[in-house]
Amino acid sequence: MSIFYQNRSERLRFYTSHNISFAAHLHRQAELVVLLEGEVRICVDHTEYLLSEGSAAIIFPNQLHSLETVSHSRILLCIFDDDCCHSYQQYFQKCNPLRSLIPSCAISCHGNAAIKGLLSLALDFPTKEGLIPKSVLALAEGYLTLLLADLFPKLTLEPKNISMDLILEQRILMYIDAHYTESLSLEILSREFGVSRFRLSRLFSDKFHTTFPCYVNTKRLEYARDLLISTDDSVTKIALDSGFGSSRTFFREFQQAFHITPKEYRRSRALNQGSSDLSPREPLPPPGHTSVP
Repeated sequence: MSIFYQNRSERLRFYTSHNISFAAHLHRQAELVVLLEGEVRICVDHTEYLLSEGSAAIIFPNQLHSLETVSHSRILLCIFDDDCCHSYQQYFQKCNPLRSLIPSCAISCHGNAAIKGLLSLALDFPTKEGLIPKSVLALAEGYLTLLLADLFPKLTLEPKNISMDLILEQRILMYIDAHYTESLSLEILSREFGVSRFRLSRLFSDKFHTTFPCYVNTKRLEYARDLLISTDDSVTKIALDSGFGSSRTFFREFQQAFHITPKEYRRSRALNQGSSDLSPREPLPPPGHTSVP
């Protein structure tokens, strides 16, 4: 399972997306997903939900989650700081929902009116950081507050177990995101964060259901995959730039993950521009690891 920590600078981002698939990730912001068309499978803290048309899901800050389109889909996605809607900030900070899914039948006319308002703004003002007028962001916050006012009574909340482990998880994932193309090991992380190798290993297995080597290799493979598409660099250079010690290791790991060689992958992308068969957004299973549903 490919896991990453998403660090966004925008206070509020809202947009529509077609046929979305995102690997497992977490971030400090809250996230609201409204399915406009099709079907989407969403997994939140290892609990899987199937969103049907008109339903919604709320992901609280630092909840591990992934999205995968089952068939054709179109969604409205809002990612926002917990203080965007002050009335609900304390809940985002101190609680987690027992169930993230809200069926379409539970969304009132007021909630649907808020969804239409957000959708209208998303279509008129495609999200680009710093380019959306403050007046539009104020409208979006108003619609979002109205929507949360409709959805929150349908949620059953439980106190969040806030611990130093949560802060450690974020720091470690952010560190790996910044250094995965370099030499990395549990020993290096242990020295950097002042915790034992055993604790770090347990964090990956218990929280992320993977191993440290699998996680780092996945980051490197995803980066290498993008370089194969976006550059003309040799495969050997891409292997080294991505953090692999040798091209032989890179070839082995890439073929095990994608069932295709790097050169064949590059050739297939060149011949099939726009194909979603090997989309960079697809979740990437690390070599030798089985995803947890």
